[in-house]
Amino acid sequence: MNQPEEPFTKFEQELTQAMRAVDPPDGFAERVMVRAQASEQPRAKVLAMPRGLPSWTIGAIAAALLLAVFFGEQTHLRHQREQAEFAQQQFELAMRITDRALEHTQQQLWNAGVRFGD
Repeated sequence: MNQPEEPFTKFEQELTQAMRAVDPPDGFAERVMVRAQASEQPRAKVLAMPRGLPSWTIGAIAAALLLAVFFGEQTHLRHQREQAEFAQQQFELAMRITDRALEHTQQQLWNAGVRFGD
């Protein structure tokens, strides 16, 4: 069964009223055009391919862009690998230094008569 549509809420009625079509005042278009022509602000520039270029030129530009993206990505990945290798080397160096420091401390404790793990 279809239920009858609920009546518009006050908000919906106000919104409908506010969104109704309104005719612009007389001379509105002319005033806008005069203002636009008097404006000193730069207009947007549109980049377009010049007419008369051979079709292979567009393909060459697209291929160059793809190669640039590919090599940029490869360079980024190589840089990440180098950073990971450097971090690994730093970690291994820190572990060797820590091992030597612990061995030295253990030897000093052994010499002082403190025994561990016996």
